[in-house]
Amino acid sequence: MQDRDGQWAGGAFFPAEFDFAGPEAAEQGSQPWTATTWTLNSLREWGLDASVLRERRTAELLAENCRWEYEGRPYWDGEVDCCINAWTVANGVWLDMRVDELADWFVQHQLPDGGWNCEWIEGSTRSSFHSTLNSLKGLLAYEIATGGNKGDVRGSTIR
Repeated sequence: MQDRDGQWAGGAFFPAEFDFAGPEAAEQGSQPWTATTWTLNSLREWGLDASVLRERRTAELLAENCRWEYEGRPYWDGEVDCCINAWTVANGVWLDMRVDELADWFVQHQLPDGGWNCEWIEGSTRSSFHSTLNSLKGLLAYEIATGGNKGDVRGSTIR
């Protein structure tokens, strides 16, 4: 089901045809969890050997072709949402991508109470348990893959 350009369903977080207008999206068969990030999350969490996707040049194709729906940033550069960035870091190290700058993003966006909140862009100043847990899981994947040494992802066995 992977698109030739490396994506799934033609989008980074939402399928290309996703209707943001409301419930009609479900009726059209357009579900957000069929897009690239959700698919990579599932494949990684289910234990797919990342070499399968490396052989398909998935990470490189995403770098060339995939842009976030919010602000159009390149896929591996991340987004403004800490949960999305955490998944991107975990998926990146799984696929041997350099995601050092995105991992550093978390330090810059940590809230004064020590956690993170996906709604920080809307002005939230209080951490969310869910956002913080996702952020820590992404950072843990990065730490395991790099051993704390930036750029030392190649050849990791992160699962």
